[in-house]
Amino acid sequence: MNPLAKYIIPFAGLSQGIHQYDYFIDKDFFAELDYSLLTQSAVNVHLSLNKTETMLILDYELKGTVNLQCDRCTEYFDLPIEGKRRLFVKFGENTVEENDEVLILSEKEHEFDSTQYIYEFINLLVPMRHVHPDDENGNSTCNPEMLETIEKLTHKQPDPEEIDPRWEALKNLKNLN
Repeated sequence: MNPLAKYIIPFAGLSQGIHQYDYFIDKDFFAELDYSLLTQSAVNVHLSLNKTETMLILDYELKGTVNLQCDRCTEYFDLPIEGKRRLFVKFGENTVEENDEVLILSEKEHEFDSTQYIYEFINLLVPMRHVHPDDENGNSTCNPEMLETIEKLTHKQPDPEEIDPRWEALKNLKNLN
C-alpha cells in the first residue's frame, strides 16, 4: 500500500460543503519523497476543504517543528514553523497549475493528491538561512565550541615570516635568467 495514499482526497463522492482532514507530518512523510532536503519534522496539518459546485477551496493550517542543520555551527536543531495557505482548485479540460494559489484540474479527475502541496507549504515556511534562534537575552544558542573554532579560523593572522612555497618556486624561475 502507498504510504502517501492518506493524502489523496477522493472529492467526487463528497457532498458540497466543508470537510476536515488532519495529518501529522513526520520523518515517514519525507522518507517517501526522494527529492526532500528535510528529513525530520513534527508538523500538524489541518486541511479544511470546501467543495462548491464549481471548485474546491483548500485551506491549510500548519504548525510544528522541522529539524534543520545550523548554517553557522552545523548542529541540528528544531525550528518552530507556523502558517496558513489557501489553494483554489478549479476544473477544466486539462490539469494545469495556473499560479501558486490556483490549480486547474481535469474534469476527468475524481481525486486530489495533497502530498506535493503539503511538502511545498512546509518548505515555504522554512527560512533560507538556518541558524539557531537567539535566547531571550539575544545571545546565540549555537554550539559555543564551534563558534570559538570558527572565530579562531576567521581571525587568524598570517605569519609575516612564513612564505607560501608556491611563491618560492616562482622566485626560483625568475632567478634562472
